[in-house]
Formats: sequence, C-alpha cells, structure tokens
Amino acid sequence: MIDRLEPGLNVLIGDNDTGKSTILLALDLALRASVSRVQTVGLESLFNRDAVSAIMAEQAPSFAQLPILEVDLYLEGIDAHNYYGRHNSAGDDAFGVCLICRPKDELKDAIDEIISGPDAAFPFEYYSIEFKTFAGEPLFPQKKPLDHLLIDNTKISNDYAARAYVRDVYRAHAKETEQSLLQIKYRQSKESFADEQFETLNDGLEDGTTFALKSNSKANLESDLTLRRQDVEIENLGMGMQCFIRTSFALSKQSNIDVVLLEEPENHLSQSNMKKLIDEISSATNSQVFVATHNSYICSRLDLRRAIFFGSPSVPPVRLDDVSEGTAKFFMKAPHNSLLDFILAPKSVLVEGYAEYMLINPMFKNVAGADLEERGVTVISVGGVSFKRYLDVAAILKNKVAVVTDNDRKPTSGRIVSYEAYAEGGHVGVFFDPDADRSTFEICVYEDNKELCETLFSKARKSLTVLEYMLDNKSEAAFQLARTFADTVVAPNYIKDAILWISD
Repeated sequence: MIDRLEPGLNVLIGDNDTGKSTILLALDLALRASVSRVQTVGLESLFNRDAVSAIMAEQAPSFAQLPILEVDLYLEGIDAHNYYGRHNSAGDDAFGVCLICRPKDELKDAIDEIISGPDAAFPFEYYSIEFKTFAGEPLFPQKKPLDHLLIDNTKISNDYAARAYVRDVYRAHAKETEQSLLQIKYRQSKESFADEQFETLNDGLEDGTTFALKSNSKANLESDLTLRRQDVEIENLGMGMQCFIRTSFALSKQSNIDVVLLEEPENHLSQSNMKKLIDEISSATNSQVFVATHNSYICSRLDLRRAIFFGSPSVPPVRLDDVSEGTAKFFMKAPHNSLLDFILAPKSVLVEGYAEYMLINPMFKNVAGADLEERGVTVISVGGVSFKRYLDVAAILKNKVAVVTDNDRKPTSGRIVSYEAYAEGGHVGVFFDPDADRSTFEICVYEDNKELCETLFSKARKSLTVLEYMLDNKSEAAFQLARTFADTVVAPNYIKDAILWISD
C-alpha cells in the first residue's frame, strides 16, 4: 500500500512483476470510472491469484469468503461535498473516489452453488463493478473529477492503443459540451456529403436502396480522429518518435491533463531522445506525473527523492525521499551508473574500479564454489569516492552490501571510521587489507599470485617490473588474469572475507 504520493513527480521503480504496472492500472481504472474499461481488462486479471486460489482450495468455500477488490483514491484540492465522506476501506472522512468489485448479494445462492459444486469455478461473472465518490454517490465517466492520460509505451504498436491514446487526449482537451457540438457538426457534414456526392449514384439504384455513410457509434468523430506532427499522422511515425510525441504532448504547458501515467517511457527511445524526455518530465508543472520504469538512467536522473521502490510483492514499497539532496543530485549528474542494479539487488559487492570488477567473479567462484548469480550477488564498480552515495541508498533499503576498498596507506581505524555509521545496522560490511604496504588491489593480487603474475606479464614489460606494469595497466592486467588463470587466481584475504560474508 502507498499511503502518500507527491503532487508533482512520482517514480515507481522495481524489477518486472513487482507491482509498478499494477499501481498505474489501478489509478487508470479508478480515474476513468468506466465499467467497460474494467470489463475489457477482465476481473480475472485484476484479482490476486493467490487470494482466488486460496478460496477455491477451501473444503467448502462460501459466498461470505469471496474477496472484494477496492481501489481508493484520496484527492486534494477538490472542495465539493459530493466527493467528501467515509465510503472508503479505511472509513476515513476525506475527499476521494473508489472502485469496488464485489459479488452480487442478490446472486448469493447461485454463487454458492458455482463455487462449491463438482465443477467449481471462481464467479468473476457474478461480480458487480461500481464507481463511487467517498460520499457514496455514483461516479460516471462524464463527471469524473480529474482528467488523466495513460501512456503505455510497451503497447505502442497496438492499433487499439494508438486510437485510445488519441481519444483520451481529445477528451482531456475538449469539454463535454464541445465534444457534443463537434460530434453533431461532424454527423451533419457526413450527411451533407452523402446527400450531395451520392445523389447521381443513388439515382441509378432501385428498390429504394441508396449509398450512405455510417452514423453509428463505431463510425463517429472520435473513431476518425488522429494527431499529426508536421503533416504526418502519428501512427506513421517511427516508434521512438511516437513515444516521445505522446509524452511530450501530454506534459506540455498547453495540456489540461491533471494526471499523467507513464508506463516504461524509455521504450523505443534513443539516448538523445531519452535525455530530452527526462527534461520534459522533470520540468512538467501542470500535471501530477507517475512514471513506472526499470531503466537505471531514468531512475537516477528523475531524482531519487521522488522514487518509490517495489521489491518483493510480499514487502511494502519503500520511499526513497530520505536520501540526502547531495546524494540525489550526485546520481542525477553522474554520467554512468548502475544505481538501479544496486537497488534491485538483495546482495551487492561495491568495488572501486574495473580491475576488481573483472576479477571478483573468478575469485568469488574459487572461494564460494558458486557463481555470483547463483548466490544472488551483484558486483558494481562505483569508484572510491562514490561508496557513500550508494550506501546512503542502502541505509534506506536495508540491502546487504559488502564494500571492497583499498586501504590507501591509511590507518586501519581511519578506514573503519569512514563507514562505521553505515555498518552499525549489520547490513553493510567494509573490507580492506590491514597491511599499509598492501595499499591497492593490484599489490595484493600480485603478492598473493606472484608466480601467476610473473609468468603472465614478464614478457609484456620492458623497463618496468611486473608489479609496476600491473599498476600502470590495471584493467588490462586484470582482464588477462581473469581470462588465463580464472580457476587458480587466489583472492586476497580481505576479499575472501567479503565473499564469505556476502554469501552467508
């Protein structure tokens, strides 16, 4: 449950199947107030599968045990008595609207027979779908309190989704009276066209048969509408440009849309257009915006303090608004980072550079007897100065994190003091070699693998010693060691300790 949302930007981040899209769908359905929309999605898709399975697994399931689906949206800035009341699941006096799907009382006997008979089935078809205000009054699409728009870039190639988008934009910008007037004029124009242009053709027909233009609900103004950009219909533009135009148009200052829901806005976009889109989202001031993403670039650039993290479905979402301003701005400005990988990983090893990153996997396998992936561990190269930025995030999420760092010839106590505040909770461990002479990763690797290093690098050096060569060519040396001696390279003791600690 999310009990608080920002009036501006809200970024929902998490892995696949963690609930981000469910939140957007719940918002869309409740704001749309359309029974047909809920029916199109299907109650069987909306109800929790575990809840349904648990009911059907009962020895004698009954009507009273059937679950009720309710979505409550609390609204601010709406001062209307017909939206105020306590018709919500919490029984609070507040302004808002709700969607309720529950079994029909008048069909209790039929439902009991269906769920307990020899061919028992869950009675989705016997549920009612209701939209109400918190005052208990019915809510209809024509009278909904907010205009909203759902832009799902995962379904952009779907013709129905494209038409639905154009229709939603039209309805958000044209008042109900304008829509009715435009529909009347459109119908009159079609009738006039048919009368004038088909007259000669119809004169040649017999038995009172004539050609005409359709005037039913499937052949109206909305069904024929589209949007154009520089005289090109939006459906005929490239996927990436369609995504960009949809989102940009919805967030523009000319937009009258109160709530914009963006499902994976990064889909189909190039890096340059993604940067432009992030700027559009960041500067949006007219709408409350919800972004669901598992893209690391968007996650960090849109300000962590506006992020809500969805982990395991069994664990409540976690807000990241306690991240410091400095840390949030660091990730917004960092050219490349693996922030989302770090957020999603239950266990992480943070290393300083690419050399450690390349060698940690073979070292891990040699120590733990398993690959990193088998133990659910993610390795991230962050650079020494960035450790604390990542640990600021870990302090909120409580992920288990091992920091593997050089001692840089600093006293042992100094290295511990640097991170002791993060390590107090027991989910952060800091590992480095206590010997000041073993100040860097390369020195430690050389000292513990002298024979391998001398064999591998003695030919490559000219005037340099093997250790000097490794220090001057850190990434190349690590790559060669990982490629040639993956099964035999020895992990320095502090890295062994980190591996055993994170594996536990």
